[in-house]
Amino acid sequence: MRLFLLLLFLTTSLFAYTTNDTLSQAMQQKLQLDADKITIVDFFASWCSSCKKEIPHISKINETLDKDHYEIIGIDVDKKLQDGIAFQNALKTRGHLNFRVINDPENTIVNAFNPIGMPALYYIKNHKVLKVRYGAVDDIDDIIRNDLKTLE
Repeated sequence: MRLFLLLLFLTTSLFAYTTNDTLSQAMQQKLQLDADKITIVDFFASWCSSCKKEIPHISKINETLDKDHYEIIGIDVDKKLQDGIAFQNALKTRGHLNFRVINDPENTIVNAFNPIGMPALYYIKNHKVLKVRYGAVDDIDDIIRNDLKTLE
């Protein structure tokens, strides 16, 4: 039985969403995705210094996006919910967070996506992963704008 549980654990950690994968029905519901929009899912945490730099830029581009065609969703992966909420509130106070955030203290969402680094951006449409970006990127707002042009 222990061997079975170990193998189950090891094999589930191997599965992750990558380009061209379709999200499970459960994940679609958890994220409340609109299939007709390109959704950018941004994984972040209060302990991630690169995330702190990128979130204001992501919020900046969010101000310019056509909300009928695009949505940005943040996934805060802080294990202590109060840390995540305090981080989000500090960003909001400075006008640096203006998109919907889902708190994931149990890490069920981030474990399903299993990004190889943080921050991580996933572009999704029709419940299918179109593109993935990992790690800190300078001028992420310009990168997102260019990515969206190529994905349309």
